[in-house]
Amino acid sequence: MLKKIQIFFGSFLLQILLSVIFFTCKWKIHDVHNLNTCIAAQTPLLICSWHQRFIFVAQFFKNFRSPVWAISSTHEDSEIMAKILKKWNWKLIRGSSTRGWRNVVLEMTKLLKNPNTTIAITNDGPKGPAKIAKKGSLSLAIKARARIVAISCTSTSFWQLKSWDKTYIPKPFSTIHVKFSDPLQYNSRKTSEVEAVRSYLNNGLEILDKLIKK
Repeated sequence: MLKKIQIFFGSFLLQILLSVIFFTCKWKIHDVHNLNTCIAAQTPLLICSWHQRFIFVAQFFKNFRSPVWAISSTHEDSEIMAKILKKWNWKLIRGSSTRGWRNVVLEMTKLLKNPNTTIAITNDGPKGPAKIAKKGSLSLAIKARARIVAISCTSTSFWQLKSWDKTYIPKPFSTIHVKFSDPLQYNSRKTSEVEAVRSYLNNGLEILDKLIKK
């Protein structure tokens, strides 16, 4: 019971804090046409980012015109963020690569059959290593012939947590930059295609970051 109370108040206070911070920030969105093109194509979409930047991604899609799904760990430590995501109109797939992965596979496979599905993934989550893309979600997306887009986010000033991913939290009155990649190209469902997309993410998200900072 005490843990549930802590989670409730923790999520409530953190949501207020983040909402106040984001309210003071300016947003600059780069190459959003890449996202809009994928949405208009009426095919399932996988949006890829690093765990470090997920706070930005979560806020950006808060009031998106269609539901966006995210994988949320069932671990107690993740419950605070899960409650905030629900308040921000996200849909949750419960589980992770370390706990409940079978449920994640089943839910993603089902969702990716719907052409209107959008799923946002932190490809190095839930525990790292940081900025090394894992294969699982990419394999499911490629098997479903989903479109895949990378998103990189940063802000002109931020705090960095002492977590495994060194999470970014924007400082008040900073400018937040969001940049979308071109849809990632692949030609088949072969393992080599999964590795090609994975390799792009391992390098491409850093390239997007550098482009933002120019």
